[in-house]
Amino acid sequence: MATYLFYDTIRLNASAGGVLNVSEVLLQSMRGAPDHHVQSISERHPRLYAFARRLKISRFILDTLLYNFHLARGWLRGERVFSLFPNYFLPFSLLAPFGRHRDSIVVVHDVQYKSYPQYFTPQKRLWLDWNLHRVARSAADVVFISRSSQQDFERHFTRCAHPAVIFNPVDAGAVAHSAGSMIAPGGRYLIAAYHYYPHKNFEGILKLFVRMKRQGLVDYLDITGNGARDVERMVSAMAPAFRACVRHRGLVSREELLRLYQGATAFISLSTFEGFNLSAAEAATLGVPLLLSDLPVHRELFAGYAFFIGNEFGGLGGIERYLANHERARPAWSLSRACTPGAVAASYFTLKRNAASLAQATP
Repeated sequence: MATYLFYDTIRLNASAGGVLNVSEVLLQSMRGAPDHHVQSISERHPRLYAFARRLKISRFILDTLLYNFHLARGWLRGERVFSLFPNYFLPFSLLAPFGRHRDSIVVVHDVQYKSYPQYFTPQKRLWLDWNLHRVARSAADVVFISRSSQQDFERHFTRCAHPAVIFNPVDAGAVAHSAGSMIAPGGRYLIAAYHYYPHKNFEGILKLFVRMKRQGLVDYLDITGNGARDVERMVSAMAPAFRACVRHRGLVSREELLRLYQGATAFISLSTFEGFNLSAAEAATLGVPLLLSDLPVHRELFAGYAFFIGNEFGGLGGIERYLANHERARPAWSLSRACTPGAVAASYFTLKRNAASLAQATP
């Protein structure tokens, strides 16, 4: 039985947002595999983890210390342990050749800071550059969450020695039954379920909502997540007739979010950048129509399912026909099966299949 250590120290970063959610789902789905032993670092070293949280020690420092500890112990005991780092950071190895990490898996979600450097401090950009250059030149299995994200990475760094594309796990379908009997809020509404960031283009969403409401396609726009103050600022500039029709619900429970998805006329995301768009994938898993910005990753994941809105957007006839056709045909998202947590976990295990078999065969 192969042993995997899952570095869930990303929990120490309270602002991790969607990446933290993906990490949690991935950990739980991998732990459910019967032929592999998967343990999180927080469980294997609970006191050290609690100490780091209490003193606000950087997860990067903790990862480096623990990775080298387990690397040394594995060598001394003749054990093979694989390390999985769910968010781009590959610890510096004091015991192995610089940058090799053949025992490791590291997930690179996106390189948004290259497209929007103004949202990152110079120190953060230098740190990301240094670390991702190391990742690109390592012998680790580097997982990208979409082909588009991999191509974006390779435009700025070299091609990795062991790249793989594994989509994010989407668990909406597995837990939808608990929310299915709940009553959705009244009226026809668009749902925008994500935190406020400048690249999420809430201004574009508000403008499209106003046009759709004027044409009688929807009544409300429901928004979830952080950023109520920023949204309120933008809503205050709207005409009075539309202000009360934008409902910012803040952070909601998982059950409430699924209920909002299922009752929506459509999910809307007009982002100017995405590495995957987990919220859109959750909505698509539940059969909700998608109104999306025309990004390469949106085309990669949702072609044949979503309606794409370009920069030169014209009338609403296309959206109206799309919504009517979707309601009539009830299409299934083609990647829903590939994105189930079980399928994603199985894909991660295949990355080290040969090495795991060799380790198990060695006396």
